[in-house]
Amino acid sequence: MKIKTFAVVALSMSLGLCGADAAAVALNAASPDGRLSLKFETDAQGMRWSLARGGKTLVLPSRLGVAFAVGSPLEKGAERLAEMTVRNVRRASSDTTWTTRHSRRETVRDRYNELMVELEETESRAVRVGLGQTMVERSPRRLTLVFRAYDEGVAFRYIFPEQAAFDGFALTDELTEWRFAADATAWTTVYATERDPQEEPFGKSPLAAVDPSKFVGMPVLVETRGATLALCEAALSGWAGMNFRAAGDGAATLCAALAKLPPTPASTPGVAVIATTPAQSPWRVVLVGDDEVDLLRKNDLIANLNPPPDPSLDFSFVRSGASSWDWWAESNNSLSTERTLALVDFAAEMGWPYHTIDGGWYGFARRPNHGPNVPLRPRRGFDLARIVAHAKAKCVGIWLWIHWMEIESVGIEETFSRLADWGVVGVKTDFLERQDQEMVDWCERVCRAAAKYRVMVNFHGSFKSTGGERTWPNMVTREAVCGNEMNIFRKKTTPEVCAALPFTRFLLGPADFTPGSFANVFSRDFVPQVAKGHRYGDETDRCPNWAEEMGTRAHALAQCVQFDSPLLTLCDAPERYRGADGIEVLRSLPAAWRDTRPVEGRCGEYYAVLREAFDGRLYYAATTVRRRELALTLEFLDEGAWTMSAYADDTARTPTDAKAIACTSRTVRRGETVRFALCDEGGVVAVFSRSDSALDRIDKIDRIAGTDLPSLSGPVNPVNPVRKDIRRVSANSVALRETELLSHAECVEAAEK
Repeated sequence: MKIKTFAVVALSMSLGLCGADAAAVALNAASPDGRLSLKFETDAQGMRWSLARGGKTLVLPSRLGVAFAVGSPLEKGAERLAEMTVRNVRRASSDTTWTTRHSRRETVRDRYNELMVELEETESRAVRVGLGQTMVERSPRRLTLVFRAYDEGVAFRYIFPEQAAFDGFALTDELTEWRFAADATAWTTVYATERDPQEEPFGKSPLAAVDPSKFVGMPVLVETRGATLALCEAALSGWAGMNFRAAGDGAATLCAALAKLPPTPASTPGVAVIATTPAQSPWRVVLVGDDEVDLLRKNDLIANLNPPPDPSLDFSFVRSGASSWDWWAESNNSLSTERTLALVDFAAEMGWPYHTIDGGWYGFARRPNHGPNVPLRPRRGFDLARIVAHAKAKCVGIWLWIHWMEIESVGIEETFSRLADWGVVGVKTDFLERQDQEMVDWCERVCRAAAKYRVMVNFHGSFKSTGGERTWPNMVTREAVCGNEMNIFRKKTTPEVCAALPFTRFLLGPADFTPGSFANVFSRDFVPQVAKGHRYGDETDRCPNWAEEMGTRAHALAQCVQFDSPLLTLCDAPERYRGADGIEVLRSLPAAWRDTRPVEGRCGEYYAVLREAFDGRLYYAATTVRRRELALTLEFLDEGAWTMSAYADDTARTPTDAKAIACTSRTVRRGETVRFALCDEGGVVAVFSRSDSALDRIDKIDRIAGTDLPSLSGPVNPVNPVRKDIRRVSANSVALRETELLSHAECVEAAEK
C-alpha cells in the first residue's frame, strides 16, 4: 500500500478566437492517461458537453447554461445567455500530492488536465443603471467554463468574472443536463421536496423511469455502455446545493435543480443564488469506473476539487477517533450527570477518545431545544463542568449536541466562545434540513468560528458531503445518511439498504451512520423500538425495550470498519458491550486510515474492503445481504509471521441467533488464501498484526530513551493511569506516528490532547 509522490508539472497556452470563426467551436480535454475525453461545443443552438471513454460516448451531448432572475422590465429577455463567442482558451496540467490524517487515505494524488474557455455573449444582455443616473448601459456578459479531466473522472464549473456592467446577478437555476443512452440504469435516492435531511435509501431502476416530480439526491450511480458513473458535486461554497430532476420526457436525462432560497417580501421569487462578480459555481463531477467497486478507488477526486485549508487557521487540534454515545439505545431518556460519567468511563476503558452528549442537556426542559429564549446552559442538575473535568482526566473529549437554531439565536461567535470556555472539543448541530445558499453559508461560518475556538463540528440533519472536509478539517463528519437512528422509528435501515451505502452515500465522503449495535436481530424478526412501547423523548419512560439493529453481530462490527467517519460514533450502551463476544474489534478502533483498498462487491448485495491503520494493523471487513463465501489472498502482508484475529459469522449458530459470532486467532503469512463463510445479513472482520507491533516499537523507544515506564504491551501499572491512557492513544494512532521517537513528555502531551 505504498503511494509514490509526484512532482508538480504546469503547462499553459492561450488561443484567441473571435468573429465568424468562433460561431461554432469544439474543444476537448483528455485525462492524463488518455482514456477519458471531455468535449465542449458552442454554436447558435447553445453550449453542450459530452464525455467518452475509449472512444465510446458515455454522456451524450448535454446542455450547459444558467437561468437568471429578471428583476425589472429592463431585463426582459436576459433570463438566458445569448449565443456565446469563445474569446480565449487556456490549458494547464497539474500533478501534486497532499496528505491528511483524518480520512480514508493519508496521501492523495491530484493529477489532471485543465481546459479553461473564456466566453462572451454575441448580444448585449447585461443591464446596468448607474446610481442616480437614468441612462441604461447594456453590454455582453462574460462567462468562463473550466473543465478538468482526471484519470478518475471529469469535472466542470461556471465562473462569472468581474465585469463593470455585470457586477452582480441572481440565478433561478442551472440549465446543466446529463444525457445518457436510453437503456441506462441508475441507483438513486429521491426526496419529495428540496428541503430534506437527505436520509432516504438508494434503489435501482431504469434511469428513464425516475419520477420527474421528485428531487434526486447525490450521488447518482449510472450504468451505461460498459461503465459505471457517479454524478455529484464538489466544493459547495457560496452557492446553492444541487439536486437532480428527471427530464420527464421518457429520455434517460437528468437536469440540475438548485435549492431555492427561503422567500422574503423583498426577494424575487424562485431565486437560488445571489452573488456579486467574481463568483463561481461548485464543480459538477462525473466519476468513471469499470464498476461500482472501481468508483470507490477513485473518489479522492471529490476532495481534490476542494481548496486546501486556509493557512492562517490552525487545525492541529483536530483528532479522529471513536465516541461513546448516550442517545441511541433508549433515546437519552435517562440522561443524568452520573449516567454521563459512567459513559465517559466506558469510553476511556475502550480506548475511545470521545463521548457525545446528545439532546436534552441544555435549556429549561428537554423541549424546546432551540431559540429564541432557550438558554444555552446546562439544565438544572446536569453538572457539565464536573463531566468535562472528569473526562479530561480520563483523556476523553466531550462533544455536545446543539440545535442549529439555538446556535443562530445565541450567535455563532458567542456559542463557540462559550464551548471553548467550557472545555468542549466538538459540537453536533442538528436539524438543518436545507441546502440553499443561506444554509451553505451558515455552515461555513460555523466551521470558521469553530476553527477559531479549536472546536470540531458534526453536521446532522444536513446536506451531503461535497469534499469540504479538505478545506475545513474540523468539519469531521456529517449525517445525510439512512443511518442507525432510523431503527428507533421504522424498519428502514435494512441490510439491503446498508449494502448500497458504501457505493453511494459513502462515495461522497464521511457520514455519521452511528454503527456498532450489539442488539443484533435478523430483519425478519425486527420491530422498531417505538412499536414495542418505547416513548421517544419521554424522560419518565424506563421501558427496557432498547433499540436493535438488523443484521448479525459480525455484520455490525464490519460496518464500523467499512463506513468512513473520522468521528466514529458507536451507538450502543456499556450494558450491551461489556463482556460480549466481538468487543475486541471496537477496542481502540481507528476512525481514520493510512490507506484503503476496496476489494470486491456489488451495490446492494455485498462489499469487502481492506484498510491500513496508522499503527501498522490491517483490517479486512466484509458484509453481505445473502450468504456467500469470500476468499482473501494475503498478498498485501509483508514477509514474516502475522496474527490474524477473525470475528465472523458462526455457520452453526448464527443462522438462528444473529448475536452469535466466532472469534478465532491464528498465524498467517504473505501469499496464503483465507476464506470466510458469511451468513445471510452477515459479515466478518479480520485484524492482521505483526508481533513487532506499534506498541512493541514504542516500548523499544522507551528502553532506548532510558525511561522506566511500564511496558505498553504488557500489564499497565495501576498507579500510572496517564501511561494507561497513552497506550490507548498510541493504539488508536490519534497522535503518534510509528516512525516518531517520542519522549516521555511528548507522550503525556499527546495523551492530554
